[in-house]
Amino acid sequence: MAQRPKILIVDDDPDYVEITKSILESKDYEVVTAHSKAEAEQRIATSRPDLIILDIIMDRMNDGFKLCYQLKHDPALRSIPVFAISSVNQVTGFTFSPETDGEYFEADDFAEKPIKADELLRRVENLLRKN
Repeated sequence: MAQRPKILIVDDDPDYVEITKSILESKDYEVVTAHSKAEAEQRIATSRPDLIILDIIMDRMNDGFKLCYQLKHDPALRSIPVFAISSVNQVTGFTFSPETDGEYFEADDFAEKPIKADELLRRVENLLRKN
């Protein structure tokens, strides 16, 4: 990857987005943001990210699941790594993970909120390296 990797953060919590953006920019990543599924779809169409950090619960409880499904079933976009970071397990009481729910939750990685900065950066770097 010759240019700075571009990361799209999709989350409806503006404070979480700003904190995560600052952490990623401190490591020289180019960061774009979206605060809804619809805004994320526009960002992806206009500037293809190298990685997407995706919340699950946004305007609707399943927006993140739907966006992840769309991405992983679009031949032009399926190679973009999706790192789902959400409190969905705490909010719903269900447990989701790509390992156990891979057929309908095809994220490349998953972490519960909150995630520590060093862990976020380590996992982002691992996903970008694989791509």
